[in-house]
Amino acid sequence: MSDPAATGEEAVAALRHDLRTPLNQIIGYSELVAEDLEGDAHARTREDLEKIGRAARGLADLITREIQPGRIALTGERIETNGGEGAAATVECSGAVPGAESADVIPVAAETAKILIVDDQEENCTVLQRRLEKEGHTCAAVYDGATALERLAAEDFDLVLLDIMMPGIDGREVLRRIKTDEKLRHVPVIMISALDQIESVVACIEQGAEDYLPKPFNPVLLRARIGSSLDRKRLRDAEQAAFVALQESQKKLAAELAEAASYVQSVLPAPIKDGPVAASWQFLPSSSLGGDAFGYGPERDGTFGICLLDVCGHGVGAALLSISVLNVIRAESLPGVNFSDPGEVLAGLNSAFPMEKHGEMFFTAWAGIYNPTTRRMRFAAGGHPPAIMVLPDGTTEVLAAKGPVIGACEGMKFPPQEIGIPAGARLFVFSDGAYEIQKHDGTMMSHDDLRVLLARAPGQDAAAWTMEQLRGINSQPVFDDDVSLVELSFP
Repeated sequence: MSDPAATGEEAVAALRHDLRTPLNQIIGYSELVAEDLEGDAHARTREDLEKIGRAARGLADLITREIQPGRIALTGERIETNGGEGAAATVECSGAVPGAESADVIPVAAETAKILIVDDQEENCTVLQRRLEKEGHTCAAVYDGATALERLAAEDFDLVLLDIMMPGIDGREVLRRIKTDEKLRHVPVIMISALDQIESVVACIEQGAEDYLPKPFNPVLLRARIGSSLDRKRLRDAEQAAFVALQESQKKLAAELAEAASYVQSVLPAPIKDGPVAASWQFLPSSSLGGDAFGYGPERDGTFGICLLDVCGHGVGAALLSISVLNVIRAESLPGVNFSDPGEVLAGLNSAFPMEKHGEMFFTAWAGIYNPTTRRMRFAAGGHPPAIMVLPDGTTEVLAAKGPVIGACEGMKFPPQEIGIPAGARLFVFSDGAYEIQKHDGTMMSHDDLRVLLARAPGQDAAAWTMEQLRGINSQPVFDDDVSLVELSFP
């Protein structure tokens, strides 16, 4: 017996296993030899081999039926039968493996694989190895669980055929270690078992085994179950490869988006500390590349201009359009447009960037021209949130101007407004991402909420302080939209 110390049901199962093992080897070798003998000259020999195989199957079936707990008792080295009258049985020599059909011809597998066979009976491994290698597979055989785990750690296998009953580390423990190893868990395992080990087979399948093969091995069933397991593995491998490729693509896209976002920030203007207008800004992109852009600075005629725009949507397309528009404004390259009139500038942009020619994308914009001599500012807006001016006494004024979004309709007008700027005032121009924020109580922040927040901003670094407040108000780790905030101070 494989385990002399075993008792009770385990001892009977071990006895059954030991008695059937040589019979399974006889069946396997007789089938292999018969397949190698071709032609009429060997017809008689093939018939004899078939008789041997049938006799071995019948005897194996008898052992399965009769060697059962309750029918026999093991006492030391003796076997006592409890069957009583009718316990003796005859060997049926015409039987076959229950639940499987035999076949004269085994077709070669369409795709081959590298298979590890694990069985403590060397003859069983030899039978399986010869049969599988005839179908084109590459096989390796080991005879204990510890060696199997070592080979799996050192080499890549497409499939494992694993015997359940082995001394030392048995098949169930080998299976458990395979399925708990991150490197090995995706390797399919087919359990090798006797027909009466169905409970162990079920436990192994629950533990992650792909399938099982009963002993003795039926050629058709062997090929079908191995082929099915390999097909599922190839499908999983293809899915894993696609997933890895998708991850690599996402990493590449994220890197490109980060590069694009860095470029967008690089073209934004530098802060201004001295002169008739001081300027600073805060720009916080959302989780994806957005379409905010802005520019400001002194003009050739001594005025000071500012424009902030927000392209609809997110992504590279929105960012490219926003930078294109900003470059057109900087270069003053709109024919026939008076760039000292913000209303004309927006009308020129509306004509130059129709949405049907730019991926159906439109944008909003707020533009202003400040005259330091008169301390007057003319401004216009196209679908953009009103700017907010904080006066020296802490009160606020909203600089709103009527105008549609830019690029949606040809021939639209953007009438400018005008306002005086007292000394010590601060003007905040921003995108709608600065206040369309979900708060922790589930409500949305409003434009008026932002106005109140800006009125409380300190005299120094107000833009940075405001952005920090918005981060605290936001209930999410990142903002849903780009947040652009430009602060102009008028000494």
